[in-house]
Amino acid sequence: MRSLEDLAERLRDGYTRLFARLTGTPIEERGSVELSSGEEMEVYWFSDDSAKFGQNVLFADAIIINRRLFDELPPESKQVVIEHERSHQQREPLIRGAWLGLVLSGFSVGLVSLFYAGLGAALGAQTSAVAEAAYFGSTLTFVAWGLNRAEETVADLDAIHAVGEDRFIRGYEAIKSASDSGVIAAIQRRLFYNSPEATKRLYHSLHNLGFYTD
Repeated sequence: MRSLEDLAERLRDGYTRLFARLTGTPIEERGSVELSSGEEMEVYWFSDDSAKFGQNVLFADAIIINRRLFDELPPESKQVVIEHERSHQQREPLIRGAWLGLVLSGFSVGLVSLFYAGLGAALGAQTSAVAEAAYFGSTLTFVAWGLNRAEETVADLDAIHAVGEDRFIRGYEAIKSASDSGVIAAIQRRLFYNSPEATKRLYHSLHNLGFYTD
């Protein structure tokens, strides 16, 4: 039995390292971080100049974190990053897999359809065909955006519940300051993430409805 567990662990570790390399975040080493509850959680460390703090590795129950950015953060910001990624990790793998497939296919097919709609309009294609392609592309893109935004919102809600409202707000602001402040990064944050104040308001509303009460 032990040999099977060791084999499963080696396969998980190998898959995690392959995933990290394919996504441009090659792993340096394994380590651990402390959750807001005081428990230890295993993580994989990488270091580069990207604005990516961390990500969850689908089907591996693993989290990889950018050590270069993480080490520069104040304690409350580190807890926000950890709890946000832990929230992603706790989602059922099959649900996460289905979610990821819908998001990726929605964005890819939707944006391609919008491209062809624009190309058709420029080349003088029939208005009905252009409108159909534009509607199809817009719908898929919007659904994919909504699914992605919902997942990130839930992760932020779990983080604010774990670390507390004040620490979440301070931690989030420090994260924004430490990450890329360019126009593209600002647009991505605006599109895919709520502001910490909006998360706090939503958290209060859900709390009044009986959620996040434990």
